[in-house]
Amino acid sequence: MKISYFKPRKPFSFASHQYELGTFMGLWHSHDDNHFLLKIYKIDEKEFVDYYNHHLNHALENKLAIEEDFFRHVWQIVQNRIRHFEMQNPFSSNHAFHRQSTEKLLQFQKHLQSIDKWNARPPQLVIAEKEELIIQQRQEIDELKEKINQFNQFEVAQKIRIEEEHLATLVDLIKQIRELKLPSGRLLLRCDNKSPYSKMISKYFSIGGKDIPTETTRNYFVEKKGDVATKGTAVKSDQQLFKIIPLENKK
Repeated sequence: MKISYFKPRKPFSFASHQYELGTFMGLWHSHDDNHFLLKIYKIDEKEFVDYYNHHLNHALENKLAIEEDFFRHVWQIVQNRIRHFEMQNPFSSNHAFHRQSTEKLLQFQKHLQSIDKWNARPPQLVIAEKEELIIQQRQEIDELKEKINQFNQFEVAQKIRIEEEHLATLVDLIKQIRELKLPSGRLLLRCDNKSPYSKMISKYFSIGGKDIPTETTRNYFVEKKGDVATKGTAVKSDQQLFKIIPLENKK
């Protein structure tokens, strides 16, 4: 007798699991494919994973098949039934059922495609899928190259060099610029986040020909309580060498 990979319903059982196959009288092994497919037609798409795993675990626990063989078996059953429906007369009274069943099986096949780690499906399907993936990856590479080209437009060959010991002086000037107001009373610059200022210094300035770590500049742009920084690095008074004064009577 042919061995079935699927978990059967126990005969005369009133407490069978919803995914078990068969009728009240049990499962005819020669019809196990029909019972397996009938369940697919009835369950929701979100149950496909649980339904498949329920029978896979049964096959593995009872040493009926290894995972790859079970996958191939299920794929073949589904594929054969899809072909069967496609060959039916489209003008028959059962056409609506054939069409709905085919759509459900195609949905289930998508789940099978997502778990095919052995490339066990027909070679032409695997090749077509990989070619589609290659095309998609090439498009992503082209998009990334374009983004890199855009970013490179903002790169500089040489950074602006700050005099030794005067990073804090530049920071003080930038902080003053942040507070400047137009004649209308509105701020000249607006930014709710302080990180652009620290990143700008690290990206476009250097000290002694050396890059300035973003951690260093970030410490200067922290929250304040009054005029005192609650954390980070404050600009000392002896490093505050300049004061930006707006021109009067400018409109």
